[in-house]
Amino acid sequence: MSSQQPGQRLLWVDGYISHMFDPQFAERYHTSLLRRESRDINWHTEEAGSLSFFLAAAPITNGPGHWIIDYVAKDTGPVIPQQIWAPRNRSDARRYVEHEQLHPPIFLVHRNSIDLGFPLTDVAAGNCMSLRGADQTAPVGPGVHAQIRINWRGYAPWDDQIMIRRQTPGQETVSLETFAKYVAGKVMKFMELVKSHPYNSHEQRWFIGDNGITPRDITLIGVVQVSQGSWMPIVQLDDGFSRFVIF
Repeated sequence: MSSQQPGQRLLWVDGYISHMFDPQFAERYHTSLLRRESRDINWHTEEAGSLSFFLAAAPITNGPGHWIIDYVAKDTGPVIPQQIWAPRNRSDARRYVEHEQLHPPIFLVHRNSIDLGFPLTDVAAGNCMSLRGADQTAPVGPGVHAQIRINWRGYAPWDDQIMIRRQTPGQETVSLETFAKYVAGKVMKFMELVKSHPYNSHEQRWFIGDNGITPRDITLIGVVQVSQGSWMPIVQLDDGFSRFVIF
């Protein structure tokens, strides 16, 4: 593990993934992603524009090079906490996580390198023209489908499937912009469906509904792969969110 320097950001404290999963599970995630024990993960931070991100050596099986494994969470609102999804039985965990190389997380960075993430409603409508690499192939692997999983605090786990291949003779992988659009659409579908579901948390701040969080209050920051074919969205509340939850 990298040694802390004065003022240095810490991967399992300051990153979006640690805010989403909590530090302990973020550490487990990065151990699985990079295929090395946490004590052997030598990460460091770099800056581009106003954004700071964490770099670490890619797994040995991927050859030389570094991956961006997280961004420093910007202080623009809380990240929605979620429990990391994992296969229920040991054999599936070995098959879909331990024996498969996960792809690094995908972050929706603006071309200006100043902003990170897009309003959820804009992404769902395909309005993210300033997305860096929008027309490039989404780095999601060779599958035909992906499962989008959401474990939003206070609600039962939910998932739905998206196509990640174009319906063309070549069946090429969809673009990053299209992938983000599909993910955003599933987050909005989830938020609509759970309006009629029970909310089981003493923390009222994560309640979804007309008197709570709505899609217009959400920024889609990125997506993190948690097993073969399964991805979870990283979502953050806007700084201006201030409504009180009333049951």
